[in-house]
Amino acid sequence: MKFSKRKIASSQEYSVSTKTASKIGLFNAITIIISGVVGIGIFFKNNSVFQNNNGNGVGVLISWIISFIIAISTAYSFGEIVTCKTKNVNSGLGGWTERFSNYSFGRYIKILLPLSYYCVYMLVNSFFCGESILNFGSNDSGKFTNPIWIVCLISILLVSFFIVCNLFVSKLLQKFASITTIVKFIPLITICIAGIIIGILNPDYNLFIHPGNIYNTEPKSGEFSFTGVLDSIPAILFAFDSFLIIGNIAGEMENPRKNVPVSLVLSLLISGILYLLVTIGQIVCGCGSAYLVFDLAFKNNLDAQQAFHIIISIFIFIATLGTVNSMIMGGIRSLDSAVEEEVVAWSAKIKKISKGKYLVSGAILFSFILCFYFSILYIPSMIFNTDQIMDGVSNVVVILFFLFYGINALLSFINRYTNKVTEVNKQKLQKTFSMISFVGILFVFCYSAFYKFLTYPIINPNGSFETWGLFHDNTKTLTQLEAAIWFWALMIVMSVLPLINDLLIKLFNKKYNMPLIWEKQRNNKNISIKK
Repeated sequence: MKFSKRKIASSQEYSVSTKTASKIGLFNAITIIISGVVGIGIFFKNNSVFQNNNGNGVGVLISWIISFIIAISTAYSFGEIVTCKTKNVNSGLGGWTERFSNYSFGRYIKILLPLSYYCVYMLVNSFFCGESILNFGSNDSGKFTNPIWIVCLISILLVSFFIVCNLFVSKLLQKFASITTIVKFIPLITICIAGIIIGILNPDYNLFIHPGNIYNTEPKSGEFSFTGVLDSIPAILFAFDSFLIIGNIAGEMENPRKNVPVSLVLSLLISGILYLLVTIGQIVCGCGSAYLVFDLAFKNNLDAQQAFHIIISIFIFIATLGTVNSMIMGGIRSLDSAVEEEVVAWSAKIKKISKGKYLVSGAILFSFILCFYFSILYIPSMIFNTDQIMDGVSNVVVILFFLFYGINALLSFINRYTNKVTEVNKQKLQKTFSMISFVGILFVFCYSAFYKFLTYPIINPNGSFETWGLFHDNTKTLTQLEAAIWFWALMIVMSVLPLINDLLIKLFNKKYNMPLIWEKQRNNKNISIKK
């Protein structure tokens, strides 16, 4: 086998990329996004949403509707943002940010996106996939107890496998994304239909009729809680994230100027409707977990319960594998783009080693970054034998980057008045949806960061924090204070990565001629962005 030659050169024009890139059609683009967005969260995260809302069906539904409005407004806003021209067609969020704001902020995102967002998600999703293997056929009360180091090993092997596949059989992975997307719909639609039928046959479980009667848990108060709705929104937004993955494969798409915005909106719309239908199915049967729906359906038949546990486990594994595939497809291209534009430290040396082979630079960079994340995520997880840290860092990244999504939505709103970026395809209602996106995201960020992970831990430092964690039977659950410390430590580490990167460039690359984040010019070369 031979490595692919580099197909995406730095360019201001979409037309250049479409002539040289492998073609990804609109349907494949949508399936890649949906495959990245619809992951494992919808199968299990609703349990915490039900708990937060005291088993109140209306509160659960409102939580999802508000989150859906924020997510679809953000996707709609980016439908205009993504039509601007960038230096590198695969630069994604960083390239768009640079055009709508300034060089420094754009460079900051170009560094942060591959080094934190994609690297974290590539590792976390593969970690969850490893957990789904060890948890095969279990229910919520039967979480696996294998040591976390085994999950870490499986995670690294999975990431390595998919990176190698991207180097050699990239087109096959696109088809795999389409297949896994279709497969994901089977269990979700089944859960929706089964939940509605159970709710009709057993109205006592219907949380719209009898709030608080959550199946297989202690009865809740059933009272509507606005605080519960707010607590649920950040976790639900996690289920909508990763839609901007398409920005890092735009150079390989047919007519990206048209198909990228269309695929963004359609994929979020499809995902959102699917999420709402599944949630309604779970509400009417009072089950926050995918497994429990079938426990309730076959509560008098243990063999049938176990059979469905195995079937659902297979589907969950395939769904998670599809998410890993999509995230690595976007992540390896984002890393490769960062090296190609030479915004990360030692890019020139990495390019020299890769000899211009497409995606090889990204693979080399990831191998270095993996060492860093192994020390701050994998080692603590193995020491404490818990999956809460890995789950927690994914929540930190979601909250941080949704803030950047909202800022870009605000910048697109401002651009309507300043006309700083003139070549975008202007769309109706852009100003309305961009403001809904910005205000909604800003509120969620402030509530989560400054109340849930600052004020509340001060009030109740020793309270149990059970929001993080997925499959593992954690013998010690983090306290509110410990979770807050991890949240802010990870948030600070993520936020300063671009500054550390540019400091390394300043110290070790005296010939570097592009301005660093804090500079306006370097080596008498002014910043310039071709229009």
